[in-house]
Amino acid sequence: MAIKQSEGRHSLKQKLHERKLYFEDKELDDALIKYNYFNLFNGIENLLLSSRNPKRFNKVTLDDFITIYKFNKKLATTILEILDNIESKLKNSVAHHFTQTYCLTISDTMNYTLKSNYIDPKNSQFANNYPFVNYQNKRIYDEFDNFILFKPFYLTKLINENDHIDYRFYTDSRYTSQRGQTTFRTGQAPNYTYHTHVAVPFWVAIETLTLGEVICLLHYLDPYVLNKVMEDFNMPLFYRNEFLNMFDIIKSLRNFCAHGSLVYRYQSPKYIKLNANLVSLFNLTPSETGTPPSALSLFDTLQIVNYFESTKPLKKHINSIIYRNNKHFKSPDFDLNTRLLTRMGNPNLKDWKKFIFMDSQYHF
Repeated sequence: MAIKQSEGRHSLKQKLHERKLYFEDKELDDALIKYNYFNLFNGIENLLLSSRNPKRFNKVTLDDFITIYKFNKKLATTILEILDNIESKLKNSVAHHFTQTYCLTISDTMNYTLKSNYIDPKNSQFANNYPFVNYQNKRIYDEFDNFILFKPFYLTKLINENDHIDYRFYTDSRYTSQRGQTTFRTGQAPNYTYHTHVAVPFWVAIETLTLGEVICLLHYLDPYVLNKVMEDFNMPLFYRNEFLNMFDIIKSLRNFCAHGSLVYRYQSPKYIKLNANLVSLFNLTPSETGTPPSALSLFDTLQIVNYFESTKPLKKHINSIIYRNNKHFKSPDFDLNTRLLTRMGNPNLKDWKKFIFMDSQYHF
């Protein structure tokens, strides 16, 4: 695919006219101002073309493009809301079970920054045959010592980079920072002032971590704490590898949605390899079938999401676009809904109703 030269709006308008798209001039002028051309037209046109060489539409309207574009936006927004709920539950679970194990007293508040309270994958019971150590987990496996919570003056960075965390609120004379723990400091070198009575609880700090950092943290949790976390998601520790891999998939979808991409076209990256047992259990159909497999469609990814949080809210958006297309899409050359659902990973609406519009049927 060659790099495309920037085109003026008049040229783009002429191109769409030559491809037989139906539109009102003012309507298209407004659309070219309001929407990104690539996302609105280039990203969606394969769903609507009757011929790809040369590119031609048959009774396709500008409204068909805009409707799919808006459908995608609603779909992405709702998926993000679902994923945010999962992330919130995960953070709450990790913070609760870790603090109940290692931070029970005021003096232990900052114990979540101590390496000794975690496991280094290289020296753990899981070291042999560690999952995807040559793929997505390589840095997690190799860089335990560089994890964000273990970095010098983590507490100073935490407070300085988050305005809602006021060190005065988290100052308590009953707490004194211990050797090996991070200590908050203010001022400039060499005249720092060290505040040894400042400690921020883990349930506050964890909210500032990215999902990727929390997933890394899951790898480093000792088996006792991780088991407690997994129990909150109805999974025994035996399925540690599957649990970690499910969050690889969730993070990928979250990032894709957050970056404004066309979510109906989502496919998990090939570098995110898939646990074979997970593929079997959920009857997933990765497009890359090597060892290990990779590349999941939106439909398959939503099955993973649905295990953790109901994907029922997607039902109204998908049913709405299907109803609209059945009623208003006029091209006689193909069924738009079949094309759309196929691109999303499954052309059979019955499967969407069974696996996405209902609570997950899978159990570990």
